[in-house]
Amino acid sequence: MQPRTDPIRPGITAPQVFDLLTASNIQVSAGCELLDRSLNVLADISDGFLGGTVKRANTATIHGSCDVSLEQELDWGTAIIRPYVTVSVPGPGGLSARFNEGAYFTSTPSYVADARPRQFDLQGYDQLEALTSPVGDSYVVGTGASYLGAVASILTAQGFTQFVIDQSRAGTLLSQPRSWPLDQNTTWLKVVNDLLAAVGYRGLWADWDGRLRAEPYAPPSARASEWFYDTDISTTILLDRTRYQDYFNAPNRWVAVRSNLASGQIPVEGDGVFTYVNQNAGTTSVAARGRVITKVLPVEAADQDALITTANITIDADLRIDQQFAVTTGPNPLHWHFDRVTLADPEFGAAVELQETAWSLPLDGSAMAHVWSSV
Repeated sequence: MQPRTDPIRPGITAPQVFDLLTASNIQVSAGCELLDRSLNVLADISDGFLGGTVKRANTATIHGSCDVSLEQELDWGTAIIRPYVTVSVPGPGGLSARFNEGAYFTSTPSYVADARPRQFDLQGYDQLEALTSPVGDSYVVGTGASYLGAVASILTAQGFTQFVIDQSRAGTLLSQPRSWPLDQNTTWLKVVNDLLAAVGYRGLWADWDGRLRAEPYAPPSARASEWFYDTDISTTILLDRTRYQDYFNAPNRWVAVRSNLASGQIPVEGDGVFTYVNQNAGTTSVAARGRVITKVLPVEAADQDALITTANITIDADLRIDQQFAVTTGPNPLHWHFDRVTLADPEFGAAVELQETAWSLPLDGSAMAHVWSSV
């Protein structure tokens, strides 16, 4: 999630943000900024902003998108917009706070001829969009190069000035060249994500301000919950809740194999192979299903530690299909990328720990939709 405190919310504490977003009488207004490639604000275009919806699908190639309407004509295809919402409690002493909702490249919109004022209905796609074009050539990162240094070089060459790369694996170097073929599937985003995966990082993502971020992968179960949703009448913003399960073909044994070992090196368990068996945990375990269902994972990894970390990304995702929830809530504009939440709802028994995989936020303050998966 976004941090509760932020420079765009000066003087407001984290508990006050919680109180604001769980108040029963909030008012929500929307605005929009026009940005340049460095995310500098060129203009506030809220006067001609007619609202819309911001959406996020965390497992998609491009995570963030928006459907919005404007009265102002922009340089379609290159213009970058950043919608935001302001949440307020009316009356003396009422709190008010702004929340940025990402930066998006604008598509060429549709509009109705002769309508005045003109209304441009358009889609926007987050900053990863600038990395989705094919490289247009074969691409090689040479022996001895830093994985993270190669990522930074690509982002800079593609016009990004605002990105944050966690430097935990900055000293990890390629032991042999890594190449990508000349084809339609070799995009800059694929190259970047392949390099990040090789050192156990999650895929590149764009934050609420529009900055690109890269960081080590941490299993959802190892991360702290970021929001507590419950049915307490004084604070709840829960609306509709549906639980569903589909695990017929879910694996309970995973074998990850390094696919980039040196020629002639035979992978063995602990050195090129990592095996994980879910023997007893949950309804997809070997004990619960009465049989072993194996998934083999070929992985390009810098070393055994990165192999394990990268394999765990798939293992965690496969385990989470055990239980999913489709939920609507009141607006919570803090939500962002793979958020960790807790759901305490007597309808479903004990509190459950969940990870958000998708959400949709209307900018007019109406109900927000979520998809949560168990961790």
